[in-house]
Parts: sequence; C-alpha cells; structure tokens
Amino acid sequence: MLELSSMSNLIAEKPNRIMSIQQEPLKLKTAYDYLNRLSFTINGICNKTVELLLGDAVCLVGDSKMINLILTKVGVHSLMPKKYGGFGRNSNVFILDAGNCTDVYQFVDFMKQYGLNIKKTLKQIMISRVFTVYQLTHFLKYELPKTIHEHKINVVIIPELLAMFAQEPEINIRGVESLLREIADLLKEVPSKYKVLLITSISLDNNKLSPDVLDVRNKVLSMFNKHIKVDMNKTNDKFKVFIQEKQDLDYVTVKKYLSLSYEDVLIRKEMSS
Repeated sequence: MLELSSMSNLIAEKPNRIMSIQQEPLKLKTAYDYLNRLSFTINGICNKTVELLLGDAVCLVGDSKMINLILTKVGVHSLMPKKYGGFGRNSNVFILDAGNCTDVYQFVDFMKQYGLNIKKTLKQIMISRVFTVYQLTHFLKYELPKTIHEHKINVVIIPELLAMFAQEPEINIRGVESLLREIADLLKEVPSKYKVLLITSISLDNNKLSPDVLDVRNKVLSMFNKHIKVDMNKTNDKFKVFIQEKQDLDYVTVKKYLSLSYEDVLIRKEMSS
C-alpha cells in the first residue's frame, strides 16, 4: 500500500528536496459554485486575477521550475480564508507526487508570506508519492476517492504528471496504452464527480521525448478544461504566461502575463491596480 503522509510529517523527517477527443455538452455553474472559487494573482496585479472553481481540471504546462513554483503557490493560496481568495480555513489539499518534486520548504516559505500558521497549515496538506504508471493508475482509481472522502480534500495537486515517461524514455507506450487511456478518463472524472479542484503540471523541458510519448502528452493535455501555459521569452530570462480555457475543442487565451520572472512568483506582492 502506498504511504500517505501529512506535509508536517515530511518537515519533521527532513526529507530530501528533491481518448479520443469528444465535444462535450455545455456545463453550467451555479451561483454557489462561484462563491466557492479560488481567486489569486500570479504577480499581484489585480486586473490579472485567475479564478479556479471546484470541479475544474487545470494543467500547468511549460518550464518545469516555473510551473511547479506556481503550482505550489496556488496550493498554499487555496488554504487562505475566502475573503482573501482561498477556499477557506477548512480547506484541505492532497498532493499525489508523480515526479518526486514536491518542495515542502517552498510551501513553508509561501505560508510565511501569507501569514498562515505554519504547523496548522502543514497538517492541512496530505502527500503521497507514486513512481510508476501502474501505481499512478491504481491510486487515481482506488485510493484517491477514499483519500478525498476520509480527509475532506477539496484540492488535488499532481506535480509532473508525466515525469515517469521522461525518466524512462525506453518505456513501451503500447504496453501501457490502456492504462494511459484510463488515467486520462480519471483526470476528467475526478473533479466533477468529487467536487474538487484538480491541478497538475506537465513539463515541456525535455525535447528528446519519443513521438509516442509526445502523442501521449498531447492526448492527456486535451483532458483539461483549463491550461496555464508558461513560455520563456526569447529576448530575456522572463516568461509569458497564458491562462487558457477550453471552448469546444480549442483552447482560448483569456488572460496573459507578458513579462514574469521567478521573483514575481516567489515573492508575494500587495495587489495593485
């Protein structure tokens, strides 16, 4: 059985840091849904607010360091009171680490910046790790529903969803094709069925992936109703961030940041107009 731990336990132990595409019917949201939303800014500019709802399936795509930094910040922000854009003090986060990349110390740094009680907030974050596509499929199908129910989870985070394919470039895609279809179906099902916000990240750093792996990545990406796409600028060391929503079969950019640095995400700024 895969081990489930609270993030506070990880701190105490001082761990190493380490398918087809179908057109879907229009989904309507109630006023209650919009009262239970995560509202945050990546760099403190109030007219660039990103809003995520319970039931959303969101994927951050791009530079590994940046997308996982944003993922961490979103996870902490979800634990803020509703009046500050979070899901409330009774919110609970579950992290299924598929890439062994969760930085618990960065979580603590953001908690300090948000003025949260470190010990209490760490106990609101549960974490487990998977290392193979078989473990990932099993956890999503059997363990995740129990975890959501038993720990009253409303935010599920899966960093580096497809990291195992980059780490094992010789993996036989055809041999696990049925599992990959099952993973994609589960990624669509979990948010709406259990009323949670599902957020994952997929790195585009590795340019040497096989055509089969690239095909898998594209199919999995199509399962999300929202993308946060991070591209590096060609003229400097900053990033362009595009907030995209799925409309029919295409993704449409609804907000964008054109010059974002690591420091913009690392350091919380007071919202300005």
